[in-house]
Amino acid sequence: MADNSDNLEDDIIEELSDELMSVSQLAERLGERRDFLAGYLECLKDHDKLKKMEVGKAHVFTVTE
Repeated sequence: MADNSDNLEDDIIEELSDELMSVSQLAERLGERRDFLAGYLECLKDHDKLKKMEVGKAHVFTVTE
């Protein structure tokens, strides 16, 4: 990953270490496009860095312990 990607990954991990967030919440907080961030979060999930859960209609993410 490039430096920019590393910073985004660090920002995501930092935000999600405090609380569960939906893709939309996280995108708003980080100033990223929701569709871009959704794919990025899925990639982090596939690499066992995040955990994804369904809460109602929303998918929320948290840091893998």
